[in-house]
Amino acid sequence: MASCNATAPRPADSDSNTDVASTGTGLSIPPGKLRPIPTSPPQTPLPLAAHPPPSQRPTRPPPGVSAVPPPPNGGLTAWLQVLGAFFLMFNTWGLSNTYGIFQSEYSLTILSGESESAISWIGSLQAFLMLLVCVLCGRLLDAGYFYLDISLGIFLEIFGMMMTSVATKYWHVILAQGVAVGVGAGMVFIPALQIVGTYFSTRRSTAMGIAATGSGVGGIVYPVLLKRLIASIGFRWAVRVMAFVMLATLLVSVAVMKPRRLPVPTKPKALFSLGAFRDAAFATWLAAIFMVYVGLYIPFFYVEKYALDIGVSDDLAFYMLIIINVASLPGRVVPSYLADKLGNLSIMVPSVLVAGVSILAWIAADTQEGLITVAFFLGLASGAIQAVVPGTVVFLCPDLSMLGTNLGMTLAASGFGLLIGSPVAGVLLDTQLSTAGHSVYWGSFVFAGAAVLVGCVLMICVRVIKVGFAIKKA
Repeated sequence: MASCNATAPRPADSDSNTDVASTGTGLSIPPGKLRPIPTSPPQTPLPLAAHPPPSQRPTRPPPGVSAVPPPPNGGLTAWLQVLGAFFLMFNTWGLSNTYGIFQSEYSLTILSGESESAISWIGSLQAFLMLLVCVLCGRLLDAGYFYLDISLGIFLEIFGMMMTSVATKYWHVILAQGVAVGVGAGMVFIPALQIVGTYFSTRRSTAMGIAATGSGVGGIVYPVLLKRLIASIGFRWAVRVMAFVMLATLLVSVAVMKPRRLPVPTKPKALFSLGAFRDAAFATWLAAIFMVYVGLYIPFFYVEKYALDIGVSDDLAFYMLIIINVASLPGRVVPSYLADKLGNLSIMVPSVLVAGVSILAWIAADTQEGLITVAFFLGLASGAIQAVVPGTVVFLCPDLSMLGTNLGMTLAASGFGLLIGSPVAGVLLDTQLSTAGHSVYWGSFVFAGAAVLVGCVLMICVRVIKVGFAIKKA
């Protein structure tokens, strides 16, 4: 048997002097068969200016990820996202804006044995968890779990309201309305913040302003609905009907909202950044927004009880909360438009000032005309504050790649302010009640107004740190 390594005998060439070209593949081509390869004329190198810098060169998407088209900035699908976000706001901030009705009802019925401070913890916890969970669930949306996030959030909100309708003890209400509704609202709230912005670039502020009016409309519809239903079918069935209305409107959002396919970040953004505190303007901003939210929502909790105590009729006392929420509607839309022209801080500072002065003026509002006036100005200012917070974070953000983290830190600071403010005001109210023998509100309103005005001073400092004393867009 021949060896595999044996070399086969080579046939003799007809002309030993003939050159043979090898292709490198084991084949030999006689030179007569070779064809010259055409060559192109030498290229003239482009001048240096013709080469775009790296920042302007088109970048390829990562492997497996298609290029993301620009936002449509309109069209049926884009405006349906605004509709869906409207109903999400309707059932999150709108629900929080309604808590004044629950505060009054609880103090007169199932929680009549609890202090005002203890009852206010329910609404404060709900609002705090809404903002905190909203930050935590942002990663779910980034990873593409929109339907899981919103479905679980809707379930928790409706389940919490149904359990509230059967609650008989304080801890029942804390778990049902404070925890379940708060966590569910946070999971539902985050799509309203993120999805609309991905469909708009040139008209983003307008779209977000329209969506944000849902919170004001919710703060109008739900108090009226509850008040009328409580009078006719009682508190428990009124809350159940409210839960069914929430379910119907939230299902509209699920049906119409469709997140755009965006590349999933290879590295998740940090939830908290110590480095942000090295930026003096942003660190001062966090302190300012915390102080503002400590005092801003205290009147929402106590306005109806205050109106009743100064002799306003039951019907008009109830509509004080409605007046605040109605006034917040133009406060959410008009300042968003002006902020594009003048700057977000240029709108935020006077809005916070008006809010603080309005709360302090509440002390002297002992007639229904005076109460209506301060309620209107407070609603106008509170709507403006909420409308321009995201834009202010964009302006202050030292690194746009950290915008999500900085916005999350802002929401967390706001949430802690909400958590603390109303219970402290309740303690002051309970202390003055035990001393004077009747409800005295000036301590709570001084605390709230002073906190908001301290926030105003800090925001002025933010503006000075950022742009100095120059009169310019900021």
